Amino acid sequence: MSRCLDLCSDQPLLGSATISQHLVIVDRLRPWTAKTQDCLTLPPEWQARLDDWRAQEIPFTLLARHSDQGAIHSFEWRQGRVTDREGAPVSEKFLVCTHGSRDVCCGTLGPRLAQALRAAGHQEVWEVSHIGGHRFAPTLWHLPSWRVYGRLSLESPQCLPRFLRGHAAYQPPLQVMEARLFQERGLWPLWLEPGEGGCLVHWPDGTCESWHFSLARHEHHGPMSCRDIPEGKYEPYTSLEVVAAEMSNFQPAEGVQG
Repeated sequence: MSRCLDLCSDQPLLGSATISQHLVIVDRLRPWTAKTQDCLTLPPEWQARLDDWRAQEIPFTLLARHSDQGAIHSFEWRQGRVTDREGAPVSEKFLVCTHGSRDVCCGTLGPRLAQALRAAGHQEVWEVSHIGGHRFAPTLWHLPSWRVYGRLSLESPQCLPRFLRGHAAYQPPLQVMEARLFQERGLWPLWLEPGEGGCLVHWPDGTCESWHFSLARHEHHGPMSCRDIPEGKYEPYTSLEVVAAEMSNFQPAEGVQG
């Protein structure tokens, strides 16, 4: 387990979150195959919906949930609001990757994180399949914030900013910029609207600000999984850092929401 905890421990988390506007979770007890879609059978109407999102290049994530309830759960993020398939607000949920057949670290650390979250009093802790970034295990997707976290503490599991991988609705540049705004204001923006060289920041109180920012790109190499360590298999990994940010005037990109 020490190898799992040390994996890529010197590499930044920010900007590594899965990018999705829609999240579909199908109840299916483990074991799961390494690729989730290979062990899930969706009704025709749901398969058609996923095919339509693919055709429109709308990002989505399909997960399995370790449950025998037999339900399909659907969530959508739009302009800072997360709703279920009926359009209702979503209660707090912790989606913990416990996909051991995909990655040994997730299979080792994920169940321990889920147990720790339940012991801390959280009611809706869902053990799900791969959400990406297994080198940062244990990983977690938090609802309704729509933010993804990694390397969470097993002793005191909290979704703190230092564990943030990013907001799943945004491309990596906006993921790191959102974290920068929180660092400066101590408050999460409601949502960010991307534009050329910057973004329009919508705050929960209804105010908006135009920001311009510049980024530095850092290159890393490391194992993606504990399975890679004995083989000496290393892969490239890029992280982003906001090096300058200031309020400015710019035009948001038309038709882009994140």
